[in-house]
Amino acid sequence: RDLIESELFGHEKGAFTGAQNRSSGRFEQAEGGTLFLDEIGDMPMEAQTRLLRVLQQGEYTTVGGRTPIKTDVRIVAATNKDLRTLINQGLFREDLFYRLNVVPLRLPALRERSEDIPDLVRHFFKQGASEGLQTKRISSGGIELMKRYPWPGNVRELENLVRRLAALYSQDEISSEIIESELKTGERPVVPDGGALIPDDLSIGQAVEHFLQRYFASFAGELPPSGLYQRILAEVEYPLVLASMTATRGNQIKAAELLGLNRNTLRKKIRELGVNVYKSSRQP
Repeated sequence: RDLIESELFGHEKGAFTGAQNRSSGRFEQAEGGTLFLDEIGDMPMEAQTRLLRVLQQGEYTTVGGRTPIKTDVRIVAATNKDLRTLINQGLFREDLFYRLNVVPLRLPALRERSEDIPDLVRHFFKQGASEGLQTKRISSGGIELMKRYPWPGNVRELENLVRRLAALYSQDEISSEIIESELKTGERPVVPDGGALIPDDLSIGQAVEHFLQRYFASFAGELPPSGLYQRILAEVEYPLVLASMTATRGNQIKAAELLGLNRNTLRKKIRELGVNVYKSSRQP
């Protein structure tokens, strides 16, 4: 809790364990401008209460501080959750909702505007090319499969898919078969050139080595695009986070503990990697 409130409002030296110096928060940094609060629906109740006080009174106190600080900041908030549902569940303050809900804007989910997918795919491929990835295109059949896919991870999931295709496949055109495999959880191909699958009896390290050998071979003596280290790490992170979330039935607290990560770090990785999170009504 202290870390979240410190991020927003700043903290004084000694305010909590590890607070060795005074630190300014986002409100102080955004003074006279606009502060964008993403994923507002995930904000803890204590932080919601402090945010409401800022909106009502135009002032706040730092964590560990006692002197009110006047502020003039415009707030723009975003969420992918239904805040009215969270209000009914007691997870979001109704008074804060009405304070924030002045000019609401709704961005339709990707599944509601599938006609945008071809343009977004071209945009993300172009973006990848500017970073050294190979230029690709997706077959018409593959595009149709993507249009019918529900995209639970929204545009971020599409972006990660396109970047994955650009990084791990050597062919210029991505077939519908590859798209179908990529969109099926747990059935993503591990061979970029359509060759034999990696044997099941290999250790994780051997499987990665086997994959990398085939990946380098697919460039026919040429080197792959730069930035390989981060791309391969991202490829390992995705199935690891997905498997952990699946094993814990969508329980982020248990998954974070399993991975040895802070819950906020895990939540950030889930968003960045476009991991589909399916929650079970019965927790393990």
